[in-house]
Amino acid sequence: MSMNIAVVAGRYKGWSCWFLKNGPVELVLVPQVGGRIMGIRWRGHDLSFTQPELEGQVVDIAAVENLSAKKREMGFPLWGGDKTWLAPQTRWTEGAPFLDLDSGAYELAIEQAGPDLAIVRMTSRVCRETGVQITRTVSMKTGETAWTVDHCLTNRSAAEVEWGPWDVSMVLRTGRVYLPRSPKSAYPGGVKTDAQEDQSVALRNSVVAQLGALAVIDCHGGKRFKYGVDADEGWMLGVLDVAGLGLVGYCKQVPVFPSEPYAHGVVASVFNSDRYPYFEMETHGPLVRLPPGGRYEIEERQALCDVASWPEHENQVRQYLS
Repeated sequence: MSMNIAVVAGRYKGWSCWFLKNGPVELVLVPQVGGRIMGIRWRGHDLSFTQPELEGQVVDIAAVENLSAKKREMGFPLWGGDKTWLAPQTRWTEGAPFLDLDSGAYELAIEQAGPDLAIVRMTSRVCRETGVQITRTVSMKTGETAWTVDHCLTNRSAAEVEWGPWDVSMVLRTGRVYLPRSPKSAYPGGVKTDAQEDQSVALRNSVVAQLGALAVIDCHGGKRFKYGVDADEGWMLGVLDVAGLGLVGYCKQVPVFPSEPYAHGVVASVFNSDRYPYFEMETHGPLVRLPPGGRYEIEERQALCDVASWPEHENQVRQYLS
């Protein structure tokens, strides 16, 4: 008989948090810092990266009057974990995520605390830079090693806005990420090279491979690169080599809207950091125009599993999708 879900208040790396415990899966929610799933654990092992210098810190963003000055002071705080950003990145101010949404406190509401289902909703304040309010709703069912994150953008301003939801999960190296490629892709080999990210062009031939109709991105060292796919399937599988545990699969799936524009021209992408031992698994929703009061929701499915060995065939990768 499977164990029931537990939703428990606690502490994580110095932060107040809520643990969602469900058998071998444990999610760590830190609402005070961007409504993040700050930790994702599998069989007691942390898979998520958190920025060491910022662990346990909380910034009272609501009390900040000059957001631009505060951004220049803070730089680009990574924080860590899994969060929702707004795309495109080219429209960010001061080259950093919007403070109210990324570093500010979210209001947390436990809508259901088990025993068979847990639903926790985290809602940002209205972003003073964009007029957008983000709600992240995390749901888990007993006995499953998957969960969903519902990303909701609401336009609280008096004018139309245009943004795309962008989910970013920062996971500890090393690993490989498997993504579908489209035969109709706008990019060579079905993979977009993000030339803005340092060594992407130079490293492509050494870190991007093909496995049948899939692309494989090898994230193993401190080189900065980013690649993405404009596939008509919205999924990516990270296979993480976890010390003391072995290979763990981390799958992210989102619906795809082929006729809609995407802010970064991709539905999924992989970024590898040169500063810290992590890489990012990123999924995108389409670019949407929201009238005053308008809202847009997209539901993402995430899941963990054990992986026996590095996949050697495309069908071995697809068996981990559900």
